[in-house]
Amino acid sequence: MSHQDYPELTDIAPEHEDASLQAPAPAQEPEGAVLELVERGHRLAMALPVFAWPCTIGRAATNDLVLTDPSIGPSHVRLHHPHAGHYEVEVLDSTNGVWHGRRHYQAGERFAWQPGQRLTLGRGVQLNLRSTAQPLAATQRWRPFSRSQGLLTGFALVLLVLLSAWTTWLGATETGALARQLPAILLWMLGGLLVWTLGWSMMGKLFTGVTGFWRHVGIASVGMVAMALLDVLLSVTGFAMSWPLLSRFASLASFTLMAVVIWFHLRAATLVSARTLALAVGGLLVLGIGAKLGLQWQTQKRLGDNLYMSTMLPPQWRLAPTTSVDQFMQGTDSMREQLQNRSQLEKDDDEEGDDSGLD
Repeated sequence: MSHQDYPELTDIAPEHEDASLQAPAPAQEPEGAVLELVERGHRLAMALPVFAWPCTIGRAATNDLVLTDPSIGPSHVRLHHPHAGHYEVEVLDSTNGVWHGRRHYQAGERFAWQPGQRLTLGRGVQLNLRSTAQPLAATQRWRPFSRSQGLLTGFALVLLVLLSAWTTWLGATETGALARQLPAILLWMLGGLLVWTLGWSMMGKLFTGVTGFWRHVGIASVGMVAMALLDVLLSVTGFAMSWPLLSRFASLASFTLMAVVIWFHLRAATLVSARTLALAVGGLLVLGIGAKLGLQWQTQKRLGDNLYMSTMLPPQWRLAPTTSVDQFMQGTDSMREQLQNRSQLEKDDDEEGDDSGLD
C-alpha cells in the first residue's frame, strides 16, 4: 500500500472539534449551609449539612432535621435560601415560636437569618447557621495529657509532700510531733486535692464533654506547690531581710496565685475565651482582696494578715544588720503609742457595747 492510500490526520481528527462533542463542564456545587445544634450554650451536639431548600425542622419524622425536645412543634420552622448569601426563617409553630436575639417571632412570621447568628427554639434548643461559602476557621491543636505533663504532675505531688513535711517540722514543738501530725496532714491535703479535681472534672464534662481529670490534677498540684513555695519564700525573705511587709501581706500574693490557678482550671473546663475569663477572674480577685482588707481593718485595726515574726525561723538565716539596743528602745516608743491607741479604741468599743445594752 502506497503512502497515498493513508488518509491525512486532519481528515480523521479535524483541527476544530464541534462544541457539542466537547466534555460537559463539571456542575457547580450548590451553595449550602450547616445547621449546628448547640447544647448548654457552647457544646456542639450535632451538625447537619443542607443543600436542598427549603429545609424544615421539627419533631415529625418528615422533617429534614428531627428534634426530640417536647417543646418543639411537629414542624417548627422552615428555612429558605432565596439567593446566595441570604437565608430566611419561616415560623410554623404557633405554641412557642422562635427567639432571634431579643425578639420573639410567632407562627406565620418570616425574618432574615445571617450566618453566625443563633436561634432559640422551644424552651432552649439553640441553632447556629454556618454557610459553606464561609472559610473555615483554623484547626485547633489538641494537646492531650502528655508524658512530660505526667512527670511534672508527679514531681509536683512529691514536692508537695516534702513541703508539708518541712512546714510540719518547723512548727513542731515537741519530739515525735512530725511522725504523729504528718499522716493526718497528708490525708487531708490529698483528699482535698481529689475533691477539688473531681469538681473541675465534672464541670469540664458538663460544658465541654471532656473530663480532663489528669489535666486538672496537674493544674491543682502545680498550683499548690507554687503557693506553698511563694509563702515560704516571702516568709524567709521577710525574716532574713527584716522586711515586715512581705510576711504581713503574703496572703494577698497567695490570693493572686490562686486566681491564676482558677483561670487555668476554667480554661480547661469551659469553652469561654481566655480574655473573658481573665477579666472575670481579675474582677473577682479585686473584689475579694478589697473585702478581705476591709474585714481585717474592721476586726483588728490593721491591714496585714500575720504579725511580723509570728513564726520564728533559725537565727542563721538572718541577713539584715543587727540593731543596737538604743535603736531598739527608740523603736519601742512608737510601738508603745500604737498599743495605747489600740487599747483605748477597744475600751471605747466595750463601753459603747455596755451602753447599748441599757434599757
